[in-house]
Amino acid sequence: MERFRRLFDLSVHQDLTVGAMHALGWGENGEAWRWRRRLFAWEEELVVVLRNLLTNITLQEFETDAWLWRPDTVVGFTVRGAYQMLMRQEIQDADVASIVPWHKNVPLKVSICAWRLIRNRWPTKDNLVRGSVISHENQLCISGCGQQESIDHLIIHCNFFGNLWNLVKSWIGVYLVDPHQVMDHFHQFIYSSGGYAPRRSFLHLIWLCCIWVIWNERNQRLFADKANTMVQLLEKVKLYSLHWLKAKNVCFPFGYHLWWQNPLACLGIG
Repeated sequence: MERFRRLFDLSVHQDLTVGAMHALGWGENGEAWRWRRRLFAWEEELVVVLRNLLTNITLQEFETDAWLWRPDTVVGFTVRGAYQMLMRQEIQDADVASIVPWHKNVPLKVSICAWRLIRNRWPTKDNLVRGSVISHENQLCISGCGQQESIDHLIIHCNFFGNLWNLVKSWIGVYLVDPHQVMDHFHQFIYSSGGYAPRRSFLHLIWLCCIWVIWNERNQRLFADKANTMVQLLEKVKLYSLHWLKAKNVCFPFGYHLWWQNPLACLGIG
């Protein structure tokens, strides 16, 4: 009902429990899937996504529902245990720097852009001032926020560009407090899901996509005097990420509608 509201509204079994739905059968031709009308093509795609999510679900008749802290299934959740888990996941800056730019689905030009970012080699205005290319008076951020431009400001703290992360996190269902530095931001954004490799790979791609969109928008404003709205920048993140995945995976079955709605479900990692 929460994640697939459209299908719930169309179902003839809205009053049944999960157990009753399972008993009817939620496989490809299961009796659980009965609708008030014939489904549209994109609604059929939603059913496929839902069935894929249910393939790993095992219902145990004599077990009660309970929250499970996977890092320690014996003791359960403790603040101490969570702290130790986070400490074990820490990665040295040098190791992060070798990981950040490279992703199998990302174009080479994007990886080069990220490689320059993590080494602070973007021609941001603070770097141009240090190189005596521009004066201190011309160091303000192009967004008009009134702050001096640096990589940390441009990517994270700018009132305009930094807000892109809030929209992206809302889109993919990730909620984090942004740290102060780019390297910490990458580490937190990617490893917030723990050790689940497919999810980390997806978040890595989205992070690279966001910094690519931010840097190009900054340059468009500076050199071409053209500006996009924040909603348009979010649309670019969605479009680029979908195109990058489709370019490397010709069998990727999902279209724009489902990707716009729930990318994690499309990848089966929701």
